Amino acid sequence: MKALPSENDLLRRFESLFATRRRDVKVGVGDDAAVLAAPALLAVCTDALVEGEDFTSGTDPYLVGRKALNVNLSDLAAMGAAPLHALLTLGLPRQTPVAWLDGFLDGFRAAAREQAVVIVGGDLSASIERFASVTALGRVPASGPLRRGGGNPGDELWVSGTLGAAAAGLSLVLRGYRRDREGKVTAPHGRRVSPVRRDEIARLLRHLLDPRPMIDLGRMLAEGEIASAAIDLSDGFARDLHRLCRASGTGACVEREALPVDSGLATMPGLPSDPYDLALFGGEDYGLLFAVPPQRLRAMGKVAARFAVRRIGRLDATSKIVLAEGGRLSPLPDRGFDHFARDAR
Repeated sequence: MKALPSENDLLRRFESLFATRRRDVKVGVGDDAAVLAAPALLAVCTDALVEGEDFTSGTDPYLVGRKALNVNLSDLAAMGAAPLHALLTLGLPRQTPVAWLDGFLDGFRAAAREQAVVIVGGDLSASIERFASVTALGRVPASGPLRRGGGNPGDELWVSGTLGAAAAGLSLVLRGYRRDREGKVTAPHGRRVSPVRRDEIARLLRHLLDPRPMIDLGRMLAEGEIASAAIDLSDGFARDLHRLCRASGTGACVEREALPVDSGLATMPGLPSDPYDLALFGGEDYGLLFAVPPQRLRAMGKVAARFAVRRIGRLDATSKIVLAEGGRLSPLPDRGFDHFARDAR
């Protein structure tokens, strides 16, 4: 197993991998700081993945690399920003195999190419656990950024994609299932993967391990001034809805039957018996939850024709967040993923 080379060798490797001639990058990787030509207002965000907390040691490093960038791009999507640049900080144990680093960088570069993101700097450090911290920068549209706090009573609530697939994927990972970059699934303890379940297991694992940021949707909502508020769904639908409502100073009523609960939650053995539990509180869906004022619903029709989005409820003037079902209202608790909870994983 080939160990990591010296820091200088690694830095030269990074300079070669991430060299660019793009005109907005005046000084890129290889100097004390990057120098960028900012085209307009910039949205800046940062997120980290830590081994043992955000990914397991058995996760394909290619997928870790992709996710490290894409969870940041999801934050930019929620602001309606177009991704431009990123900085990567890696912490690696000294015994990390070179093959792990190569796989990570291949995945990171692949995700960057997909969204035309240029890597302009970062840092390297020896660490007890592997971690990747990314800072991403994106161009804010001339109409301004989407914010969590722009919603008003009467605005409709919409969500993209399905809910709960990533949480189901996490349940599978914790039971020992693995998926590689080609989509091949392996079962725990060398057991055979049922052909009937193989594709569904692969799909649920993909949602967890390789999330896709909704960049185009976020830009369309912001540039067309269609949404009044937005947030990306990272810590669970319920928790992120509470955050949007707190920022907007509103309550919300969500129609339980309108929620796009992922179809795999009801059919995959070993998952909680109530699919809504994972859909509401599971986390890492990385879709967008957003509010649309009544006067923008005609424009929203164009969005709905292009993206998988669904109307799920409405903001209101109360301070309560409730689920509606069959004429009955029940409180929707502020519950979801918490890094510092004892049962976070």
